[in-house]
Amino acid sequence: MNAKQTLIPLLIGTCSLIAGCGDSDPGSAGTQDNLSIDLSLPDSLTGGQVTSSPRLAGRGLPDELAARGGTGEPCSYQGVEQEDDLFRNGYQTTRFMVSIMASWTCIADLLIDVADVVVHDGSIVETDNDTQSASYESDEPTHYSVTDDSETQTTIRMYYGYDRANPPTENDKAEFYISWNESENGPVEGRLIVDAIGIDASGHDPEDPISMRMDFNFNDNLKTADMFLRFDENNAWADGMRIDISKDLNANSFTHVYTARGMINMKGQFFEVDGITEIPDVQFYTVADGLGNGAAIEEIQDMSLPIVPNLFRNNHLGNYLFTKRDLYFFEDDMDWDYIHKTVTAATYRGGRTTAASGGSWIPFDPSLDMIVSALSLDADYFSGNQCAVVDDDCTDLLNAIFIDGFAGQEQNQGSDPMDWRSEALQSAVYLDSVYPNGENWEGAFEQSFTPSP
Repeated sequence: MNAKQTLIPLLIGTCSLIAGCGDSDPGSAGTQDNLSIDLSLPDSLTGGQVTSSPRLAGRGLPDELAARGGTGEPCSYQGVEQEDDLFRNGYQTTRFMVSIMASWTCIADLLIDVADVVVHDGSIVETDNDTQSASYESDEPTHYSVTDDSETQTTIRMYYGYDRANPPTENDKAEFYISWNESENGPVEGRLIVDAIGIDASGHDPEDPISMRMDFNFNDNLKTADMFLRFDENNAWADGMRIDISKDLNANSFTHVYTARGMINMKGQFFEVDGITEIPDVQFYTVADGLGNGAAIEEIQDMSLPIVPNLFRNNHLGNYLFTKRDLYFFEDDMDWDYIHKTVTAATYRGGRTTAASGGSWIPFDPSLDMIVSALSLDADYFSGNQCAVVDDDCTDLLNAIFIDGFAGQEQNQGSDPMDWRSEALQSAVYLDSVYPNGENWEGAFEQSFTPSP
């Protein structure tokens, strides 16, 4: 299963609203004085912008809104290159999750910017995306409204799928909602909510997220953005995901500026294998300086890991349930600086077909005796009570695999630089829930926002 593909429809569907995911013209997309929730995330955290993405249609918005949005910067980021291996290391998971946040803060910025050029009287206005037209696009809005809730708060609502003969009313729930408040002394806070089912029910995949909420709160000292993604109940492996990012505006650019925390509330194994029914926990904590040098720590508990040296020769070393602490230090150019994975617990859960002897390195089809020798395991490993039968402890095996890089696993390499990054990871504080209220999704996506007093 490709986890990134479960998010793409939601991202692309919204990008198509604003015509802001194409070529950019930095000189005409507003000024530095404009309100912005952009975190200025370095490429090492997002994977960098996808600058080759084509310009997407802006039919769903009024001409002046689409024209203004079309000058914005692309709202698409690379994230990770190997989309089928998100848990290879903590840095891989970080880039995947932070790139999602970067896209949504970009989208929010564009909408906040273009709201300056439309009427704020709360009236529901038709777009040129007519449901009766041959060119109708179901994932573009048919109506919108902009309201000034107070002298400092503005709200945009976008509606989808409404005929012109039966337009939405103020009592109808918008499929896209963003409200923000900018106080006189500078602090800004707001909320963005997206109903993915309402935007494009016909194209919805049961594996996709169904709702998204992003809360943002900025002051003179700190910028924070907190995102909550709820998955479809038919998603086999996840119930929700949360991403929290903060930027210290007063920090030295060469020290701890950014903090990113993430959590996935799993309800099944990402890699489904026979003999493993435990539910894993996945959390990460990442720090970076203003240039993009940083480090990620990922804690994975009760994750499944099938190890297959050669699928075509029926060489399967077995399925394992393991808990891992993953350290990954990276540089601003996205290259590694220090990689260290420590498996604190691992048990064998069956599935081994690797022959006891007679294997070969070329082609890569090693037998158990060769693996014992290559990984410097005890001579009688894979026998007795040493990772031989189901539920045996296999911690030594998995640690040796990560140290060596055996069977395609990423190798531990480099040394701890013992700089500010090491100190920051030692005091890591993880998220404790994927839900805004800490317990469940109740009330999480209600379309209302009341600024702090």
